[in-house]
Amino acid sequence: MNLKSLIAEKDLLRKRLLRERSALDASLACKWSEWAQMHFVGSEGFRCCRKIALYAGMDKEVDTRMVFEKARADGKICAFPRIIGKGRMVFLRVDDYEKMVRNRFGILEPEAGSEEIAVEELDLMIVPGVAFDRRGYRLGFGAGYYDRVLGRLKPEALRVGFAYQFQVLDRVPVAEHDQRVNRLVTEKGFIRLSSLSAYDSAEAGCKDLTMDIDKETGR
Repeated sequence: MNLKSLIAEKDLLRKRLLRERSALDASLACKWSEWAQMHFVGSEGFRCCRKIALYAGMDKEVDTRMVFEKARADGKICAFPRIIGKGRMVFLRVDDYEKMVRNRFGILEPEAGSEEIAVEELDLMIVPGVAFDRRGYRLGFGAGYYDRVLGRLKPEALRVGFAYQFQVLDRVPVAEHDQRVNRLVTEKGFIRLSSLSAYDSAEAGCKDLTMDIDKETGR
């Protein structure tokens, strides 16, 4: 797939999935979000981690508030992203969810000056996405924030995607910079992920040079 076709396919898929998510009944989205989090906090991966990175849900995304509360009750160290410039975000420690502040995009993030948790120290990172596929690839908003940080995690760290079942596709278009998750959770439970085939590896070799770092939402 050439670069122009890849960009177009990603944009079309992103628009379609965002429309579907936006159309979700709010109470149903809340229920499904709770179910996904319940599946996750009951997992061995969650029980074993000590330092965990989360995100604050927006626009009917699967939320992580329940995960945060359980993690804090268990004595885990929790961090949330804070955007510090084009294409850059850091993860800052949060002990009290109510003390987070909204940035100019309306997304909750830690207060400036909070303790930074190095990405390389994290045992687990939960990431949002517009869509995921059964290989673990993710379609975000196109800014590349999470692709950059996922690549810095230590090899044994868990990379967990949170999504609704309708956001899980057989295949999403991928570029060279795209990073995979190794766990995927929906309201129906954990999704079994396949390993990369030779075709997948070749497809991932298509360079996408258009990561739009002006899209600063951090998604």
